[in-house]
Amino acid sequence: MENPPTGVHGIRELGALAQAIDATGADLYREVGAGGANTVFSPASIAIALQMALRGARGETAAQLARFLHLSDAAAAAGDALRALSADLAAAARAADFTLRLPNAMWIQSGLPLQPGFADWIHGIAEADVRDADFVHEAEKARLEINRMIADQTADKITDLLAPGTLDAKTRLVLTNAVYLKAQWAHPFTAAATNDAPFHLDGGGTVTARMMHVTTHLRYLRGDGYQAVTLAYQGGRLALAVVLPDGPLVPVEAALARGGLRSLTDGGRVTEVALALPRFRMTADFKLSAVLHRLGVIQAFRDDADFSGITSAGRLKIDEVVHKAYIDVDEKGTEAAAATAVIMRVAARIAPARPPVVVTVDRPFLFAIADTITGVPLFLGRVANPAVR
Repeated sequence: MENPPTGVHGIRELGALAQAIDATGADLYREVGAGGANTVFSPASIAIALQMALRGARGETAAQLARFLHLSDAAAAAGDALRALSADLAAAARAADFTLRLPNAMWIQSGLPLQPGFADWIHGIAEADVRDADFVHEAEKARLEINRMIADQTADKITDLLAPGTLDAKTRLVLTNAVYLKAQWAHPFTAAATNDAPFHLDGGGTVTARMMHVTTHLRYLRGDGYQAVTLAYQGGRLALAVVLPDGPLVPVEAALARGGLRSLTDGGRVTEVALALPRFRMTADFKLSAVLHRLGVIQAFRDDADFSGITSAGRLKIDEVVHKAYIDVDEKGTEAAAATAVIMRVAARIAPARPPVVVTVDRPFLFAIADTITGVPLFLGRVANPAVR
């Protein structure tokens, strides 16, 4: 990915925010990617939702969340960089004619007073849609309304984000972030060239994949034990990065955990590539409380959690963080969506002509959809078996 901008907004913190989300994504991948199956999630969605919670956290609760989010200044909680990122991406989407939405929302128990500073930040910086809910008497109605809003924001790709029973009379606040992307390739695959081909699974065996083909100029990197190719979407602001190991995927996953996505995709050059890539589609959902505990976010879930920056009318703690994601990659482009809910309750560049580089993605690989300017990973995942949907 390219270096962060210095002139678009003049906000140096935007680069720091991008690096923080990349690092958080690598940490999460290590946890949610265990087991070797297909997986997809949105580092950006999870990080943004938890940054909203961090804004109201204090003391050790804030310190633990900030460490997990790789933010050195817990009080700033990304600040103007969060708004600048959303504004830049929205402007790029309008100019390039692709669809990208990253809406935030907050559902709060009717009558619960918010601290003025938190309310101002939620409205002004996070630009969240703030809505009242009656969790005490009508928790199920609130759950259905939240799910309906998320479905609308994601073109019905994320439905039933909150399962029955997730909210109850002790729920006081739900913070949500959704991400929806629909974009066409800058260099589309030719549908007539798609054919069945073997895909070799880690551990032995093959499955049949619908393999797409295109020969064009793409950004290509030969790394240590892997190849990385970047496919731009129309407008060039967003791109799909595919990281293909020379052998099993595990060493590449370890490198991701150590240095983040940018450590695997930075550098390279634009060259002619003959690419074969399987079509794939997948969904995934997670309850993240146990994952966050393992990554050092502990106090936020305990009765002694300190979210006094949100409200002074009772003590709050995080009950659960839920996340769902969807991605569909075909000859025309990509449709992807994700949503995260933080549920809080009462505590208790082109080279000279040469033969094309051949990249045949016929074994498990990593993928990411990222902002080519800042490097923010909107989606991150693994295709272990493209035949599984």
